[in-house]
Amino acid sequence: MHPEHARLLADLERLAPPVERRPPPGYLGQGSHPLLGVSVPARRDLAKAWAGARKAAPPAEVLAVVESLFAGASYDEKTLAPLILAAHRPARLAVRPADVRRWLGGLVGWAEVDHLCQSLFPADQLLADWPAWGGLIAGLAADPAISRRRAALVLLTGPVKASADPRLRDLAFANLEALQGERDVLITKAVSWLLRSLVARHPAAVAAYIEAHGAALPAIALREARAKLATGRKAARTPA
Repeated sequence: MHPEHARLLADLERLAPPVERRPPPGYLGQGSHPLLGVSVPARRDLAKAWAGARKAAPPAEVLAVVESLFAGASYDEKTLAPLILAAHRPARLAVRPADVRRWLGGLVGWAEVDHLCQSLFPADQLLADWPAWGGLIAGLAADPAISRRRAALVLLTGPVKASADPRLRDLAFANLEALQGERDVLITKAVSWLLRSLVARHPAAVAAYIEAHGAALPAIALREARAKLATGRKAARTPA
């Protein structure tokens, strides 16, 4: 364990509620990873304070601590790591696809995966090294681990909403087609999320996709994508 990891873990334990008030095991889909129950705002504040004190630190120094946190035992340690990356731009820019794949190997369930994959790596970072990032994301769609397959969808939700680049769009639709037949909630909700994200830049393409693939898509994805296309919202407004 990196010495700074040990200090951060002590902070997490200080911020955690008493054991009897912590959420039950598996509450966030994290499997056997212990859950200290530190709130997201508290973890974010801790990450910002730690990263802010190290603005001038070389990215490699920050990444060494991030690496150690991802290898930590608890959900709270594993999800503090991407919050530090979000707060320290040079370190985040130094992350390579191979790092993401390695870190995903220790993550379980929707919440741990989404902390790493949801909007942390923007379109410009992916496109600057597209052969490597695109190769990673395409490969994750065929991974035996369902958490990594979810990552193949979630990694694209922010970029396709922010950028109309056809490379992002085409990979998103390819991964959707590869995974739309799965019915585990980790995948069905991510399929819906990515389709809705695509509506921002590619509404006609989404409409054509759900017309062609409606029978294969999860019901939640079909319903929410249609609502997004029609109303701009995740679900149609219920009449008063």
